[in-house]
Amino acid sequence: MQTFYTDQSYNDINRQLHRRLFILYAVLAVLLGLFLWAMITRIEWLAMVSASLAGCFAIFFVDLFCMPLVRYRRLVRSALSGRSHDRAIEFVRTETDPSVVDGVTCRGLIFLGDPDKHGSREMLLYWDEELPLPALESGKTYTIRYTGKNIIGIQSEAA
Repeated sequence: MQTFYTDQSYNDINRQLHRRLFILYAVLAVLLGLFLWAMITRIEWLAMVSASLAGCFAIFFVDLFCMPLVRYRRLVRSALSGRSHDRAIEFVRTETDPSVVDGVTCRGLIFLGDPDKHGSREMLLYWDEELPLPALESGKTYTIRYTGKNIIGIQSEAA
């Protein structure tokens, strides 16, 4: 079974997140230092501008650069330590549009599973867009390892 997430990838994500947080803290320290200096010297407009810049920068930087990594780290942690299931199921098709699942961009893959209470056999699982999608053949059976609805491993069944 080919698995896609390792402890090394989790550590790489953590290292990247720590670098981004260091940048955030360094810029905020400079802006808050400027704010304190402006408060001590009673330059009111500079204090207001530096405090506003610090707040805007923090919100912008965290939302744009840190939270996507936090969400992706959550996916990798779930893949490494969460409950996973192995199942041999038949591939049907790939959805055309990407989906955002728990903050991570994924591609929907449709498989034929067991019928549910409504009689539908289609089972939707999500493939991480950061990983290259293998060439899956429609109608072929694959052994899929998944946690939640995210695919964390795949193996082609021998014919």
